Amino acid sequence: MLYLLAFFCSPLALLLAGKPFQALANLILYVLSIVCWVTIILYHAGFVLWGIGVLHAVLAISDAREDRRARRIIAAAKRD
Repeated sequence: MLYLLAFFCSPLALLLAGKPFQALANLILYVLSIVCWVTIILYHAGFVLWGIGVLHAVLAISDAREDRRARRIIAAAKRD
């Protein structure tokens, strides 16, 4: 579900994944892409910035999930 949200609103997805500072950086990319889309001349640059933001969000969400999984495995190994 977070990956779908990352496609449409990447800063919100990062915030929900527990990455507030990365969400702020991604928000800057998101706003710049919207500004570029509004200007007819820089339309393609806006699409590229949006794509970079989505890619950043997907990779950060994946990394956060891997970290949580690793912490759970370590905690389970310590209990045994």
